[in-house]
Amino acid sequence: MHVEMPDPSQVHTLSELMSALRALRAGRSYADLDKAANPGNRPKEGLPSSTLSDLLNKGRASRETLEVFLRACAVPREQWREWQAARERALTADAPGLAGLVRVTQADPRLLGVHAAIDAPGATGDLPAYILRDTDTAPRGVRDLLAKASDRGGMVLLVGESSVGKSRCAYEAIRAVLPHWWLLHPADAGQVRQAADQVDGRLVVWLDELQRYLGGSAGLSAATVRALLQSGAVLIATIWPERYTAYTAMPGPGEPDLYVAERQLLDLADVVHLPGSFSPAERDRAEAVAASGDQRIALALRSTDHGLTQIIAAAPQLVNRWCGAGAYAAAVLNAAIDATRLGAVSPLSPDLLRAAAPGYCNVRQRAAAPPDWFEAALAYATGTLNGAAAALAPVAGSTVMGQITGYQVADYLQQHAGQQRRLAEVPHTCWQALVDHLTDPGDQTRVGHAAQHRLLYQHARDLYHHAIRSGSGQATGLLATLLVGQGRTDDAMALWRAQADAGEGSATTTLAGLFDEQHRAERELARRQADAEVGDRAAVARMAGLLVVQGRPQDAPALWRARAAAGRLAPCASPERLDGEMTVDDLAEMLMTALDIKSPHTRLHSERISRLAAMIGDGMGMRSDALESVRLAGLFHDIGKLAVPGAVLNKDGALTQEEYALIQSHTSCGVSIVAGLVELFDDFLEPAARIVLTDAALEGILHHHERFDGRGYPRGLAGREIPESARVVAVADVFDAVATGRAYRSARSIEAALEIVNQEAGASFDPEIVAVFLTIAGGQYDQLEVLLSPRPVRNGRRNPM
Repeated sequence: MHVEMPDPSQVHTLSELMSALRALRAGRSYADLDKAANPGNRPKEGLPSSTLSDLLNKGRASRETLEVFLRACAVPREQWREWQAARERALTADAPGLAGLVRVTQADPRLLGVHAAIDAPGATGDLPAYILRDTDTAPRGVRDLLAKASDRGGMVLLVGESSVGKSRCAYEAIRAVLPHWWLLHPADAGQVRQAADQVDGRLVVWLDELQRYLGGSAGLSAATVRALLQSGAVLIATIWPERYTAYTAMPGPGEPDLYVAERQLLDLADVVHLPGSFSPAERDRAEAVAASGDQRIALALRSTDHGLTQIIAAAPQLVNRWCGAGAYAAAVLNAAIDATRLGAVSPLSPDLLRAAAPGYCNVRQRAAAPPDWFEAALAYATGTLNGAAAALAPVAGSTVMGQITGYQVADYLQQHAGQQRRLAEVPHTCWQALVDHLTDPGDQTRVGHAAQHRLLYQHARDLYHHAIRSGSGQATGLLATLLVGQGRTDDAMALWRAQADAGEGSATTTLAGLFDEQHRAERELARRQADAEVGDRAAVARMAGLLVVQGRPQDAPALWRARAAAGRLAPCASPERLDGEMTVDDLAEMLMTALDIKSPHTRLHSERISRLAAMIGDGMGMRSDALESVRLAGLFHDIGKLAVPGAVLNKDGALTQEEYALIQSHTSCGVSIVAGLVELFDDFLEPAARIVLTDAALEGILHHHERFDGRGYPRGLAGREIPESARVVAVADVFDAVATGRAYRSARSIEAALEIVNQEAGASFDPEIVAVFLTIAGGQYDQLEVLLSPRPVRNGRRNPM
């Protein structure tokens, strides 16, 4: 009897799928189907009755089970694809209970972040033909991984530079593998969490530019991703290589593990790296597409100095647009590029760009500017290139149609130009425009921190104040730390008190720690009073340091002046110096006393670093003045930790991003503290001390956490862009940190510490300085043992090395 085969193209619902599969069964028994599926009686290749019951009565089975069933029913293999599509349509007939979902086949690629393509004569459609990438067909390539994820849930992450085709590759992959699934393009991590709570399978979560969903307490977590994967959802994401590396790299020696949460999340992903240039096979496919008539691909293939995907996305035109801009357009573009690299993420308003631009023009250009200079510059910057991307892309608000609220720099241009301008000085007009016109508290906090890193304290304070008014708790902590570093402890305590009154527990802890430090300083002041009265010069310096802890640095010069006027300062060791003159060692005693109240461990660490840095500098053959600057840079490198809350400084667990930002502030706060005291004691400080404390020593304090590979802070300097004093202190700092341990990490042997330093040569450290240090360690090993022993040293001088 002839049995008419059901048509899979007519299957759209689960009930229709079950009816069609029963028709395919054609009355065969479960045993017959099992035997037909597995004629060789091989284990795990048949169709058990439970599996058949789920398939025929519930319509739920994996892709593999359906294929085994089709084979048992003698369905020709060339029809299997249609049956798999029928299965997908049936299983996704009902939309999950989330707003804003669309079918994958109905998603707009431009809204998903796929770059607009260049225009060319005769080109049609929004996008050029897609050139199949090698990863599309490779085992464990993007499509293979998506197919596997469709049965059990999974996350696929494409890693590649801007404009290499990550988003287009991901878009084409989900269209090919999951065309009938529902797609969610979340606005933020909150929408992803909502999906994890409500959705049960058959959902694609689109996470283009994954870093936008990460970071902070509100960022996407591994727990949320696991919940989605367990429900059977598929996540597909993209990210730039440097961000992927930053998130996944283990911290260097002595560095906090800042990205634990991000690394746990990324460990759940199957990673596909997308090269920036086409392979020979991909280029052959592109040639074939061009020959078939795609004019955009043909145009892109003519370029030899950029990758094909970059050409399609107009990347070289973007760079040329920037390089070839006139004075006023260049001013607007550079202002936007600088604002973005300083931390502004939200669209930049026209008012901000107009106010920032003048500082990028010289006096003649400003005088000659026509009335419409800004409108003409903006038109140039926002003009589309070959019908594709613009250097500045207009952005609309989330609830308003047809109204531009701001502008964003094209990704590729920001990546290229931001790197070119990373050492460029940002003019005052740009900083002031950021202060006056940024409205997002996250932007204000990030840019404020960037200003603080550049020692632009007034701009930093203004930005932090604006962010605090918008409710940013992180800005409160950063501003309070900055104020403590400037000797304005009462103002800082008022900020923390307001946070504590609002129920912020960490602010209460910080206040308690500050009160404790001040009470200990007060007791020490009383104890040292008698020594100061009888002319103990060091006792007076220590009393001045205790005033710094109490937030009264402005009273320290009066104390020194009073003791000098009364003849109660012991003479300096050098007869040519005046009795009331303050030496470097006096200032060092003052600051080390203050640091001892805050953290005795940090004081001892600083004194050891001073000696180690001097050893390295001597081994490098430094001149005496440079050697003294390096010694002082080592001694004062952590003095900024006077401003960091003790609860953060002494935390023995992983730091949050907010806490790490406070720790990072110790470099700029250190400069503020030392430079502030030099200014306060200007009438007393010996000239030689003023010189060594205002040049290389301050640079060493500010930059000792830069890395040779450019991945450090505060400025991301690389190689010999980093001041020499800072490169020396960096080596000494990490060696000591590893060899003596921390609250969160036990001490390692000298040999292990030296090996870690050696392994980091060229990455964290200047390899030439590492080589000098290893030579010193080999010849003076016993002296290193003495230096690292628990016995304290003073100002890098008491140890008899």
